[in-house]
Amino acid sequence: MSEQATEKSFGTTAVHAAKHDEYSSMPIYMAATSIVCRKILTVCVYKNKRGISMKSLRQASRAKIYIGLILMALCYASHVLAQTPCQITLATAFNLHSKVLDEERTIVVALPAEYEDSDAHYPVLYLLDGMQNIWHVVGSTEVLTRTGHMPPVIIVGIKSVNRIRDFTPSSVKEIPYSGGGGKFLEFISSELMPYIDSNYRTHPYRILEGHSLGGVFTANTLMERTDLFNAYIVMSPAFWWNKEEMAQKAKTFFEAHSTLNKSLYFSIGTEDGMGMRNELTRFVEVIQQHQPEDLRWEHREMDGEGHMSAPLLTNYFGLKFVFADMQLPEQLWSAYDNAAFLAHETKIMDKYGKAAKQSGENYVTLALGLMKEKNYDEAITVFKRNVEAYPLYPPNYAWLADAYEQNKDYAKALETYQQALERSMKTNYGQEEKYTSYIERLKEFLEDKD
Repeated sequence: MSEQATEKSFGTTAVHAAKHDEYSSMPIYMAATSIVCRKILTVCVYKNKRGISMKSLRQASRAKIYIGLILMALCYASHVLAQTPCQITLATAFNLHSKVLDEERTIVVALPAEYEDSDAHYPVLYLLDGMQNIWHVVGSTEVLTRTGHMPPVIIVGIKSVNRIRDFTPSSVKEIPYSGGGGKFLEFISSELMPYIDSNYRTHPYRILEGHSLGGVFTANTLMERTDLFNAYIVMSPAFWWNKEEMAQKAKTFFEAHSTLNKSLYFSIGTEDGMGMRNELTRFVEVIQQHQPEDLRWEHREMDGEGHMSAPLLTNYFGLKFVFADMQLPEQLWSAYDNAAFLAHETKIMDKYGKAAKQSGENYVTLALGLMKEKNYDEAITVFKRNVEAYPLYPPNYAWLADAYEQNKDYAKALETYQQALERSMKTNYGQEEKYTSYIERLKEFLEDKD
């Protein structure tokens, strides 16, 4: 940290945890997985006889793997709860002096779980009302990252001091302190962003997220400093501000931008009242009228949610929308091609950083389908990417080794089974005997072959 910042731990909770590379209770996980997955497949095969598509079976196969991973996590949790207590830190808060605002501002930073063990650079999510929203945003990003719907990101929350002053783009005579949004944006662009980029491994991709008056600030930032962010999540915006100033401003902005390579997500709860819902709709209608090229946008209402509850779902679905291109194209599932697969993986890593990846269930489901069709070269490509993305999990090496063996590359199969054995021993995975038997079998085969 620089001399400008003082740091403290934020949101820590004492829990029982073990080292990240320790695993146990795997026999329980495998037995439970077997029972659950048999039930899933029984139901899906029955449904398929009644006309359900093969796509449904593929989804069921994904569910099989995902439930297995969940059960593994539960069993792992039962193991770590018996270990030495330690701290799990949600985020770190520090004070940053702003010359622009002439005050100290509290910043809350949440890093990806693997940050300290990686040299990757990460997209940054700038979060308004950061102290209030950090709790649910960290949880949602963890789930979405773990399931391959978004890359790991650095979350930078800005604690609110005076929302009227900082978030409003114009001064309204009847509302004291209003109109300081320009200075607050200058603080973010000229002081906070450089500080974050200097002290953390950031990727150029940036997102701005704001709620209510923060939603006004977020939309106004798009129109005032279009270069600053790649994506915007606007939650329950107070677009009534200054006689719907944002909708009027949008007419000029979108008319002047026939091309706009941005992602915009707007959402509001149905219980927020017709006034705010209609004001948002009128803003969105301006976008519909102009439809800039390359602009991705979505407007959604959250059924049964109010002004203060909608942000949870808006953040979750907003991030899924922003990073929707992370997902494997449907064509790869129906007509797999090695070059297209590798091009997709390269594209998401170039766009979002090298830590971007699919969920393990997607890689494994795709590769096992290729194995079933005896497309071993293609399966090897997918399994290799899976190992690269998830290097700690022993079965990832065993699946790859099996693909090598089926492809008659016995030397690579032997080498990869040895890697599976090493990781099984290191993580107490419990499959050392099985992997050893595969290794001995291949050694004997290669000796006889010589």
